[in-house]
Amino acid sequence: MLVRSAETSVLEWIRRYVGPWWAAVEEPTEGGTGPVVTAALGDIGNVTAGGTTTGWAEAGYPRTPTRYRRNADGTVVAVAPRDRVTYRWRPAAQRMDVRSEHGPALARATARVTREMVRAQLVTSGWVLLHASAAVLDGERAVLALGGRGAGKSTVALTLASRGAQLLGNDRVFARATEDGGVELAPWPSGAAVGLGLMRALGWADVARRRWAAGAEPHPSQDPRVTAALLTGRSEPPRVGERELKAHVRPEDFTGWFGLRGASSGRVAVTLFPLVRPGAEPQVDDGRATALTDADFMSGAVEDSYPDIFGLTGGANAGTALARAKVAARLGALPTRAIALGHDHRANVAFLEDITTHPDAEAVVH
Repeated sequence: MLVRSAETSVLEWIRRYVGPWWAAVEEPTEGGTGPVVTAALGDIGNVTAGGTTTGWAEAGYPRTPTRYRRNADGTVVAVAPRDRVTYRWRPAAQRMDVRSEHGPALARATARVTREMVRAQLVTSGWVLLHASAAVLDGERAVLALGGRGAGKSTVALTLASRGAQLLGNDRVFARATEDGGVELAPWPSGAAVGLGLMRALGWADVARRRWAAGAEPHPSQDPRVTAALLTGRSEPPRVGERELKAHVRPEDFTGWFGLRGASSGRVAVTLFPLVRPGAEPQVDDGRATALTDADFMSGAVEDSYPDIFGLTGGANAGTALARAKVAARLGALPTRAIALGHDHRANVAFLEDITTHPDAEAVVH
């Protein structure tokens, strides 16, 4: 996978973005094989021919209105008018051209499609993409957390990572069944939306406050009300209706600001299905089902950020049906526990350290 750009700021941005998890090295020559992404800064013109939508489809990519069209020769052209970004995918040449009028938008778009093209390569090699978070203990043993939105996947992974484990993935994790009966994991580099309560419990709210006071900028997509709440130490998180607004953490801030270490791989030692229950004591909750379902894979309605508008995976965004079935069966044969977590961070820490050390114990007592 090769990324080329005359804009050094774009290449540096991508290095920072993927750096905690993927190796990014300089390629001084024009050689190399495999897919190529080129990023250029400049006028995008009027790609959609005067604004007409004839012949164009529209999708949120990622959650940004994006028009796209497949030409007779297989080339896919896409444009995000709000961000002033265009994409041109030429499958025969395995080349993706990205263009934007703004440097930051160009960097984000380039990182986005680079990650999508790596996804396509991994899917071809038998990997699947799980709706999961993961942390790696002792350099190899991975704790995989599965569940729906708000279940506590990030709480599990970030809590363990803050205690010395390596963060492998937040909300999305690649997985593949191995020949020896296990499941190996690989990271999907990304930032995170972290609740203010967890930010404070991990000590990250104070770190962010100091960084901003020293001139660092909050994440551009973070709601100003969240920034204000963290700066003032407000205890109640801001909300829109019932939805809690969260802090947005850049990928590189996990390591640069908060001192975490990234993991480039791991093997599943235990799978946890967490559920956060305010006021509850952390405990094993084996009454809940722990079999994987379609909702545990980043496909269909679950994949609401990165639809396959370029046809990179042929619609198999989360992996082939066979690969998904293999991973589900293998995970079902490995230690798996449903757990309940509360809002007492210290109790959660002790419980998670216990159950990840002794996943087959009948009960965990505190």
